[in-house]
Amino acid sequence: MKFSRITAAATLSSALVLAACSGDDTGGDATTDAAGGNSSATADDAASTDDAGSGTADATGQTVEMTTDAETAALPLDEAEEVATEVLTQRVRADQGDGDDIEEAQEASMAGSVLRAHRAADRLEPVTGEPAEVDLEETPVEPNVLAISREDDQDAAYLLVQTVPEDGAPVLHLLSSESGESGDFRITWEAPMLPDTQVPTFDPRSEGSPVLRGDQGDLTMQPRELLRSVGAYTEWPQPDEVPDYRTHGYAPSVRQAAEDQADALSGQASLREKNWLVSDDVVTLLFEDGSGFVMGSLLRDTQFVVNQGSELTTPEEFRVFQDSEVLTEQATLRTSVFVGMRAPSEDVDFKPEMLAATEQLVDASGE
Repeated sequence: MKFSRITAAATLSSALVLAACSGDDTGGDATTDAAGGNSSATADDAASTDDAGSGTADATGQTVEMTTDAETAALPLDEAEEVATEVLTQRVRADQGDGDDIEEAQEASMAGSVLRAHRAADRLEPVTGEPAEVDLEETPVEPNVLAISREDDQDAAYLLVQTVPEDGAPVLHLLSSESGESGDFRITWEAPMLPDTQVPTFDPRSEGSPVLRGDQGDLTMQPRELLRSVGAYTEWPQPDEVPDYRTHGYAPSVRQAAEDQADALSGQASLREKNWLVSDDVVTLLFEDGSGFVMGSLLRDTQFVVNQGSELTTPEEFRVFQDSEVLTEQATLRTSVFVGMRAPSEDVDFKPEMLAATEQLVDASGE
């Protein structure tokens, strides 16, 4: 099953290049390894980045104490599988058809940053091309529910689901229900797995997986701070100090794209990138070993400041959002970045590792 509307990590929206010219003239069941690629898992390349969105302050409490009753999942497995199948089937329908049908399928399957990214991808379709047609009768959605959040008398409830496309890397989807009710689940985070990665085992789905609803619990780093440092890690210019993370080639690719753009526009425009954490998007589920799967989104602004006497010619992607062919002052591309990181705990020590990532251009402006 293809989920191609949100750009794969290898196709970086930040690599959109604005052409320059002189002024004279972008666990549950066993999980599947990410497919493809031979990227080496190196210590890739953090100053802190700011938050975007509602500006919710970081929690200062500890992990919420779980119920002393028998540990149970927020949903029975059969109900969770039904929910996942319905939501992800609507997710496929959101890639098919036109007009009202797409809007209904989008709203029935997605919310928040994922919905915004999909709507932007839909606008960009005349430039980037349409997603592959899918016959749901011949190839129905077959989601694998990896984790169900544990019942702890708090909302939201979460399902972590994996789908495996016919070609390409497996995709992870976080389904959230603010009310905890089955009918309210929507995809609020999703990203394809990176090469040479695998999702560790979660607690049995009948018991449910703990949700880190407070501070950092037994993790060695507060989840929001981890994602902020990932954001700073991929900014341009590069920071003087970089954390010792494994990103399976993702962070170097993002920085290289920015460096290539900066070099291409040298003498005509300067480039600067900054990432902003969307605080409300951060969700952490704990693996069976006590380490955490931290999921969240960033907003990346790639800004070009035009030198006096020069101008920038915009690409088609830019003109989808603002119909300006030539800019003489500045241009800004805004990209939604979805990241999934495995975070170490006090008992399980390893380098923080990026397991999944994807990007989507969502806006552009300039003058």
